[in-house]
Amino acid sequence: MQIDPARESQVLAAHPAASTWLSANAGSGKTKVLTDRVALLLLEGVAPEHILCLTYTKAAASEMQNRLFRLLGAWAMKENDALYEELTQIGLDGSYNREKLRQARTLFARAIETPGGLKVQTIHSFCASLLRRFPLEAGVSPDFMEIDERKVKELSLDILENLAGSQHARLVKDLARFGDENSLEFLLASLLRARQYTAFETSRGEILEALGLARNFEDENLVSSYFFDADLLLVQKMSEVLQNGGKTDKLIAETLSKVTDVSQKSLELLQHAFLKKSAPFSIKVRGI
Repeated sequence: MQIDPARESQVLAAHPAASTWLSANAGSGKTKVLTDRVALLLLEGVAPEHILCLTYTKAAASEMQNRLFRLLGAWAMKENDALYEELTQIGLDGSYNREKLRQARTLFARAIETPGGLKVQTIHSFCASLLRRFPLEAGVSPDFMEIDERKVKELSLDILENLAGSQHARLVKDLARFGDENSLEFLLASLLRARQYTAFETSRGEILEALGLARNFEDENLVSSYFFDADLLLVQKMSEVLQNGGKTDKLIAETLSKVTDVSQKSLELLQHAFLKKSAPFSIKVRGI
């Protein structure tokens, strides 16, 4: 049977005897190749519980499992000739074999009846299963729970709310000058990651160092990282051009004329000139 070159490449990649690194564009058939590969392993007699498929997301894992069950379910209902043609299309070796066709029709039931089901998991859930299997060696409680992105967001917002109502409210107010709720949440997530992987106390210098910044880092250091002397000439030229515009342009030009040096005040003037109040100023640095 003749198959096109693209399909032939998929068949080669799906062959379970080969160790394959597959790279392809979105929608080009990567999930189909993986599904065919698992199906061929099952046809060769590999027990479903001995096959492990790992993906990055829960959605991808669910899609992979659904496709596999749809494929095996369709095989259980196909006539001999149609089933043989489909098995050949995915790369089954050998001549017409009624025993192989009978085996293909039983795979759906075998997969359904597998204790714990087919192992199509995310990397996170697989790692969590290992930790639960060896909690003493990992130094964790066997009753631990994974935290998802939604829960992280909720915890971050709770932290911000608690800080805003505490003796550290001024710090939250200072941080708010450089971003909105989302950027502050991102900053908190960075701090929590640094706390997780780095042993540091609560001193400001240690926190800054853990985030890849100098211990004596100040606001002016932040400004000098993004606003340079060369930019002053551009601001001056913009001010001169806007002086010849309409009322709004002239107001902006008046604000820009006050930008005379590289400083926090000058950066705030630029914010006032070009950003709306509904679009807060946001600066990002390494680790923040």
